[in-house]
Amino acid sequence: MNNWDNFKELILIDKKDVCDTIKSFYFKAKNGEKLPKHTPGQFLPFRIKTDDPKMRDIFRVYSLSDLPNEDTYRISVKKIDGGVMSSYLHDNLQVGDIIEAKAPCGIFVLDENLPKDTPIVLLSGGIGVTPLLSMLLANAKDRNITFVQAVQNSNMHPFKEDIENICKENNLKNTVFYSNPLDTDEVGKNYDVKGFVTKEWIKENLPLNGAFYFCGPPIFMESLEKNLLELGVSQDKINYEKFS
Repeated sequence: MNNWDNFKELILIDKKDVCDTIKSFYFKAKNGEKLPKHTPGQFLPFRIKTDDPKMRDIFRVYSLSDLPNEDTYRISVKKIDGGVMSSYLHDNLQVGDIIEAKAPCGIFVLDENLPKDTPIVLLSGGIGVTPLLSMLLANAKDRNITFVQAVQNSNMHPFKEDIENICKENNLKNTVFYSNPLDTDEVGKNYDVKGFVTKEWIKENLPLNGAFYFCGPPIFMESLEKNLLELGVSQDKINYEKFS
């Protein structure tokens, strides 16, 4: 059952660097009970359990970025300049600390009625990779998935090896765009395409008869939606998540 009443206490059991500015946080139920599996693409709503009046009533949601399971929830958070919650998580939350969470929720999930042979295209921009990574992990073995990741460069490239490995293991196509590669970044090694995901590239490289799911900065999603519609993809095959 993917819900619970009111808030549940979760305890931070691990905290890991993902790349520059991004960390992953792993939580278990404080009382040790099993957690309901989230649906890939959903987010975790929570607040910090603290006596600090500046943090006590701040409520945030972050996408769950791991394979659904009953033991842990993982969120992966980019530290934002001036971001109250992201800064607190990065700088102050320590293993053993408690958050108060509501049940995972959200409707940015794969359409369960999609025929098995329908190609699925997952396109991520920056930290927007988190819900899409969960979708990839849960569906790589039995779905025809193309994964596209757009980031600035190798310093800002979250889950590079995770995505590469799962795509390789399951013979899935994976393309990486760097908009601002470092001098040390190499085409064919660190990334595949310099620049942005363009209409022309989509037309030449993606299955336009597929179902598209994307998440990232507003300009990234607006451009993708516009280009896909112009290329004849129907609106009901275009799905995206806005972080707001």
